[in-house]
Amino acid sequence: MKSFLTFIFCVLTFCVNAQTRNVVIGSYEQDSLEKANFYNQNFHSQLKSYTVNIDSSDIYGFRKSFSKNTFSLMPVTEFSLGYQSEPEDKFLYNSFLGLSGGYSFSDKLSINASVLGGYSKPLIHRALLADSLGYFPQLGDFTKNQKNYFVKYFEFYINYRPVKYLMFSLGKGKKFIGEGLRSIIMSASNSGMYYFDIKVDVRHFNYIFSINGGKNLDSKLQAAETKWTVYHLFSWNATKWLSFGGFEAVNLVRRDSLNNSRFVDLHYINPLVFTRPVEYSLGSPDNELMGIFGKLKFFKQTFYAQAMIDEFKIGEFKANTGWWANKYSLQAGVKGFFEKGVLKNFSYLFQADYIRPYMYSHDDANNSYSIYNQCYANPYGANLKEFSAQIKYSSKVFMVDFTLDYLSIGKDYPGKYSYGNNVLRSYNTRKQEYDNSVGQGLNIKLLNYYFNLNYQPCFLKNFCLFSQIGVFDENKFFQIGIKTNLISFDRSF
Repeated sequence: MKSFLTFIFCVLTFCVNAQTRNVVIGSYEQDSLEKANFYNQNFHSQLKSYTVNIDSSDIYGFRKSFSKNTFSLMPVTEFSLGYQSEPEDKFLYNSFLGLSGGYSFSDKLSINASVLGGYSKPLIHRALLADSLGYFPQLGDFTKNQKNYFVKYFEFYINYRPVKYLMFSLGKGKKFIGEGLRSIIMSASNSGMYYFDIKVDVRHFNYIFSINGGKNLDSKLQAAETKWTVYHLFSWNATKWLSFGGFEAVNLVRRDSLNNSRFVDLHYINPLVFTRPVEYSLGSPDNELMGIFGKLKFFKQTFYAQAMIDEFKIGEFKANTGWWANKYSLQAGVKGFFEKGVLKNFSYLFQADYIRPYMYSHDDANNSYSIYNQCYANPYGANLKEFSAQIKYSSKVFMVDFTLDYLSIGKDYPGKYSYGNNVLRSYNTRKQEYDNSVGQGLNIKLLNYYFNLNYQPCFLKNFCLFSQIGVFDENKFFQIGIKTNLISFDRSF
């Protein structure tokens, strides 16, 4: 798989590329696009990342234009120093260096690749998470030397639009489905995935069929195995103030009942067929999930919601028995911005998530709704309640945000039973059939808050100075440094 993708990438890089690029998820440029297109019915803000035209702004790097072609090569860096209040390992630092390059031709095809590597001495909770996952959060593979982590990350995309309303995308990277700080359907807080997308964008209607691959833990083999997820979704901007959509995904089991490895079932490789009937007709053990999302817009304010179901029985839900297999998650939020007056350039967000025990999990880690041992949706897993609030201010040179995150999570006690938080643990290790509730097990409450400041004067061009100060689980920390905003990093967990 990797060899094939590398071959395709190399061939196309030396042939053609396009006048478009993908906007970094979670960036201030993304916020600006959403504000500028607030009442644009052709703009689907719930499907990220966005594809926009290549700009002509000055950069630190190399850019050469000839005829209809444009080639660019830019540095990707982050150098930072920091301090945390934990009794050990107080010193923090990141020293990352890489390159991002692309080549463009006409308006049909665009190619970009970014590679990053370096050393990190992270916050204690991120170090513990990396050790438990086997992957560095959001980045991927790492090697550890005492208390230092050498981290590698690579992403690329090839976007080809043969006609106005159709686009094919091949790449490795992150995606986000929703309007909030996080999504219960798909967040950008994991290490990304290899993907092939078919996108149909006809004005107010958007449809995506996607095949996604990567590595994930196989509990039976206790090793990383190839993992495939196929999903399709639609988004319809019915009016300027009302939008809604649907999502369906299937995690493809890579081994049959005799534990023999098998390839992706070709029955699912059909962008026009729902996967739930296919799964039932095949009698397969594959893991199916379904979701819906929508939003209402009034006076620069957006009210949004999501719901997702893994398994569900309406009779058990009505009886309120706490049946373990009633697995669902809910999200509701509101966000908005101000254009005039004292609050000009300010925006806000308030969001609540509710995720039932055993949501996103299956009988084996590789069948769960996860990639590189990280949940596709909420980075904290399942069996939780979460409330988030965020306030942002942005001007031409200053970008400031304050984020508060409160969580009530039900973790596992030491032992053989799963209480439903860790999506990599089999739901067959559950303790009970009934009386399961959110927060069960070892209940932990976290109040985390962060203050981020970015300063980007004109002479720094695509670099910016940044600092972050905050508290995670009573661990106080501070960081300051310089970085480029060419790769997505979720700094809220």
